[in-house]
Amino acid sequence: MDIAQIKRLIDLLAHAPIAELEAEEGGRKIRITRGVAQPVTAAAVRAPATRPVDAGAGASPRPQSAPMPEPVQERVIAAPSYGVLHLSPAPGAPPYVTVGQEVKPGQEVGLVEAMKVFNAVKSTQAGQIAAILVEDGTEVEAGTPLFRLA
Repeated sequence: MDIAQIKRLIDLLAHAPIAELEAEEGGRKIRITRGVAQPVTAAAVRAPATRPVDAGAGASPRPQSAPMPEPVQERVIAAPSYGVLHLSPAPGAPPYVTVGQEVKPGQEVGLVEAMKVFNAVKSTQAGQIAAILVEDGTEVEAGTPLFRLA
């Protein structure tokens, strides 16, 4: 299986209503699964083990720390599939969106091209474009953050 075939399988998984794809060719097997990366939280990170302290030896109790607030979920528009990002409909044409522009859910904000197939990048939520995170013509993976919304 070559890289182009693997990229096609990834693109297929990105557009199909399935969570896992398995393929076998020439005795080689590949399994691709779709999953949401879990953010690392304070509870997931453990401090290194330390020697226990004898409380009767004059040690002061540890101060209680306040619980960490939940991380704020960043509002982004992500790539729908693998391919090359195009920020305008044609070379030399104005871009779909610019920083500061308001967008509505379902509004087209770019294109991702893979093997001469163009997939629209659409806003999933209303907001204002705060930043364009990827340059025009950049190769992106499915799920890559492309725009940050304010």
